Amino acid sequence: MPDRVHIIGVGSPFGDDRLGWVAAESLQRSSVLNSLEPGRIAISIMDRPGAMLLALWDEADHVILMDGVRSGAVPGTRHRLTAGDVTDTCIPATSHGFGIAAALQLAQVLENLPNRLLLRGIEMDVCCTGFTLSAAVTAAMPHFVREIEEETLALAGAIHPFRSKTASESSFFAR
Repeated sequence: MPDRVHIIGVGSPFGDDRLGWVAAESLQRSSVLNSLEPGRIAISIMDRPGAMLLALWDEADHVILMDGVRSGAVPGTRHRLTAGDVTDTCIPATSHGFGIAAALQLAQVLENLPNRLLLRGIEMDVCCTGFTLSAAVTAAMPHFVREIEEETLALAGAIHPFRSKTASESSFFAR
């Protein structure tokens, strides 16, 4: 059976923290991803899922989590991390309560990590509130979605592996 990829947009309805949701909605409309055989790609939108992440990726070979990032970088900076980047770092509690880092650490202990797990995010503008994305995140979104689309195709075995040259390799997901 071909590799299965699960893309999960994590966030909340507030400001730039909703960027995982916006990216997931865009990927759900992707004609390229929708052209793959059914069952190869799953896309979910989750409001602060915590430990539910483990159940979501249980059937997937590869997982891409999308969330807002607060690392101190310039708002709009795109980030790319592996599960090891997060589980090997001491990350404080997140705005998501039992957050992504805690879920990854639990999955590691339970030996429930997918074959490959990537964390993709965009640096949030901490001044952005309300129900819309900041200008910086809005400007970064098309490139972000395109990178994830291409990386998803690579993980699903549809094209050669993709590697973003502009993505940051070290940061913390929204906390």
